[in-house]
Amino acid sequence: MIQSFHIDGFRGIHNLTVDNLNSVNLIVGDNNCGKTSVLEALQLLSAPSQISNLFRVARSRDFILTSGGVSLYENVMCLFPHTESRYEIGIHAIINDRQVDCCIHGEESRIMIVPEETSGEIFQHSVMLGETEADQFIGSIDYVYANRRGSTPLHLNTFSKASGVTIGKSSVIRMAYISPSEHLRSNIVSQIVRNDEYKEICIAALQLFDPDIIDILQMKSTVGIRVVDYLKHRTLGSMPLSTFGDGVKKVLVLANAIARSANGVLLIDEVETAIHKKYYDDIFRFIVKACRTFHVQVFITTHSIEAVDGLLATQDYHQQTMSDDISVITIKKENRKSYSRILSGREVAENRESFGFEVRL
Repeated sequence: MIQSFHIDGFRGIHNLTVDNLNSVNLIVGDNNCGKTSVLEALQLLSAPSQISNLFRVARSRDFILTSGGVSLYENVMCLFPHTESRYEIGIHAIINDRQVDCCIHGEESRIMIVPEETSGEIFQHSVMLGETEADQFIGSIDYVYANRRGSTPLHLNTFSKASGVTIGKSSVIRMAYISPSEHLRSNIVSQIVRNDEYKEICIAALQLFDPDIIDILQMKSTVGIRVVDYLKHRTLGSMPLSTFGDGVKKVLVLANAIARSANGVLLIDEVETAIHKKYYDDIFRFIVKACRTFHVQVFITTHSIEAVDGLLATQDYHQQTMSDDISVITIKKENRKSYSRILSGREVAENRESFGFEVRL
C-alpha cells in the first residue's frame, strides 16, 4: 500500500505532496493539471532501480512505437520538468511503512557517432550513413527501497533503442497501469486465456453487460492462419470480439489488470473512457469489489463529475456511517507549482452541491 508520495519535479509537476491515501484514490482536476503524470510517477516507484521500467514509463504515451513514433531519447527527456534548466526528477513515497525513492539526474550534451564503432555498446543504434552528430544524456537513477540504497548508470542518445535492455527481477510493489487507449490494443484476450483465474474474473465482469456470455476463446481463423478472439454466448454461439463495442473490451482490460495487480497497486487513467454512463454503477461496483477481494490499492483519474458520483455510490454512504474506502484528490496548478486537496469520499458525497464541478478547477 502506498501511504503517501511527494513529486519533486516530473513532467509539468513541481513540488506536489499527497498524504493519507486510501484503498481507492480518485485523482480529479482540470485538463493538463498533471493527473496522468501522477500515475506515471507512481509507476517509476514500482521498480526504481531499473532502466527498463524508466523506458516503459517514458513510452507509455507514445501509442506508435515504430519508426514513425517519437524516439526513445525524446520520450525520456520529456519526463524532466519542462521549465527547469537542470535535468532532475525526484519521486519519493512511503510504501508499506518504508521509504522508497527514485531520483534521476544528469546532463545533456552533443556527441559524434560512427556506426561501425558502436557495436560494443549496450544500446543498439539505427542504421546511419557515415558519421553523424547526436544528443546524449549521461546521468544516473539513484534509488532507495527495502533498506537498500544504490545508483544505476543511465546513458542514452538520439539513436538508443529499448530493445535488448535487461528487465530486472526485483520490484518494490506489484503494479499494473491502464491507459485510456488500452482497450484498443490487440493482445487483450491472449493475456487472459493463459490464466484460468484471470479468465473467470473477466467472464464475471463481462456478465455485467450480458449474463449470457459464458466463455472467452481464441480460435484459428477460417481464412488464413491468424488467431481470432471470440466470446461464447449462450444463444448467439461464438462471436468475434470485434463485433462487440469498446465497452466490452474496456471491461476485459479492467478485469485482467485487477487480477494481475493482486496484492499490489492498479493505476487507471480516465476510467470513464469507452464506458457508457448507464453502466457506471455496475462496472464501478465491480472495480471496487474486485480490488477489495484481491487486495489491490487503486488510483483512478477522471475529469467526469458523473464518474466521481458513480464511484462514490459504491460506498452506500446512506446505509453505513463509518467505513470509507475512498479518498478524492483534487490537483490544481498555479504559478508553476502543483497543489493537492484531499477529501474523504464521504465529505465529497455529503457536500456534493458545493463540490460541484471542482473536478475541473
